[in-house]
Amino acid sequence: MDTVEVFGLLMKMWPLFLGFITLVIVLAKMHGDIIVLKEKVKVAFDLINSINKK
Repeated sequence: MDTVEVFGLLMKMWPLFLGFITLVIVLAKMHGDIIVLKEKVKVAFDLINSINKK
């Protein structure tokens, strides 16, 4: 493959690369948000359980 073919392939494939990178970023942020929500729910249930024990 010469350089013209490589550049042509890159020009055709850049939306796919950009979409993959965007997907990875979105999934990583979503994973972090889910972990935070799990911790908040755990704290909320611990608080509710401690109030109910009184």
